[in-house]
Amino acid sequence: MRNHDGESMKVVVYFRQAGATTAGTYPLITHWAENEDEQPVPLFSQFDIEAMADAAPEILIQLQSANRWLEEKRGVVVASFTEMEDGSGRRPSYGAARKAAGRERAAVLIATTKTLAGQAFSPMSQDGLEVVRLEDPEEAARESWARSRNVVVYLRAVGNPDEAQALLVKQQREIGKMLRSVSVLAEFVETEPLASAERSQLQQALALCREQKARLFIGTTDAVGDGEAFTPDFTDVPYEVAYRKAYEWPETIPLDHCPFPVALYFGKQWTHGYVPLYFANATENELFEVTISGIGTTVMDGDHVETTPSRKEIDSVPFGTGRLIEAYDVYFDGDFLVIYTVEARSSDGTRYSGRASTKGIPGNRWLRIDHWKPISA
Repeated sequence: MRNHDGESMKVVVYFRQAGATTAGTYPLITHWAENEDEQPVPLFSQFDIEAMADAAPEILIQLQSANRWLEEKRGVVVASFTEMEDGSGRRPSYGAARKAAGRERAAVLIATTKTLAGQAFSPMSQDGLEVVRLEDPEEAARESWARSRNVVVYLRAVGNPDEAQALLVKQQREIGKMLRSVSVLAEFVETEPLASAERSQLQQALALCREQKARLFIGTTDAVGDGEAFTPDFTDVPYEVAYRKAYEWPETIPLDHCPFPVALYFGKQWTHGYVPLYFANATENELFEVTISGIGTTVMDGDHVETTPSRKEIDSVPFGTGRLIEAYDVYFDGDFLVIYTVEARSSDGTRYSGRASTKGIPGNRWLRIDHWKPISA
């Protein structure tokens, strides 16, 4: 560990390798400097990569990453250990590295957190022992690409103009839900059935994604027209599918053990951060002219902030059923205290009202409508 600013820090380097039976030895070069008394002191260490040209490629990558870190942080290597990853999860070399670091008052440098032999490894600093983790450069680049704010949109259409317009609108509507805080670089539309086996628009979309390290948003993978379902066969570009028929939420659902006379039910079917929200009627009577209003409130940076009010009108909700109200945005609505007000008319003409509030989805997914009682005339 570095005890004072400007001093070199002692480091135990921990390498990981898959498929080998014995660990290699990695020669070191130490760079020196003079202190105030003109005495030589170690400045930082470097592994002599030129002397290890026959080392495994994954070890060479780790050595290069370790060298960059050692030079930048002025680390002096006091010991190194290599774990032979066999998929068992046992780590005797890591135990030895921790002991050596404790004796030397050194930090442990994990040369890679990459998954090897089915095992990822990313330990934390514990009990006074400093642990530094170096991500695998290729893996870090892939993760960065998967989080890119740049997107390319790929839509699928059919030759029939009426069908094509309806299909495009459905895809665009669902993709619109995914476009928060992203930048659309381009949109490509593929008309099916295809003239050949090649999807020319898809190939252009993929080329742009690879060039700009952008994600691909696919309108749908369902069969369109008289064609077959589209199964993406590329693995190097991160993508998301906006619409599948399986994503559609039913307008009406049967109730299964509704615990309250009237309630809101947050469905389990997750679509791009949204879940369906239903009004549930377990009053033993049909309800008519149902109105559900909602507004969210919170405090941000000391200011009171409200969401845009929502309102849903439903003609009737039979006993023992739930009717779809809206798509609940788990990430956005979940940050607000949302207050719902419900009004409805019973079969004898009496109007009822009640209220409910929640911040996030309740643990059992049911939200009781409290104070459900007739409205005074």
